[in-house]
Amino acid sequence: DAAEHRHALERRVGADGMFEAAATIAAFNGLVRVADGTGIPLARGLHSYSEADRQRLGLDAYAGAANTPTDGAPTAPVESIGDLFG
Repeated sequence: DAAEHRHALERRVGADGMFEAAATIAAFNGLVRVADGTGIPLARGLHSYSEADRQRLGLDAYAGAANTPTDGAPTAPVESIGDLFG
């Protein structure tokens, strides 16, 4: 449970450390949302791998989708994320 983990962290690093950890987590969450909102392109290969989900969710309708080039990307889904780096 979150409260239990929060108290364990506070016992280990103190109140200031716990707040620093929370602030760091919040900052990363915000950075990811900003990156997604500005249309940073998908990594090569992930475009095909995520196609079904993007269509189901309507993500390609967003303007940022135009930032992901499809030339040269794999045309068939991969079996695992490791295949993208193989």
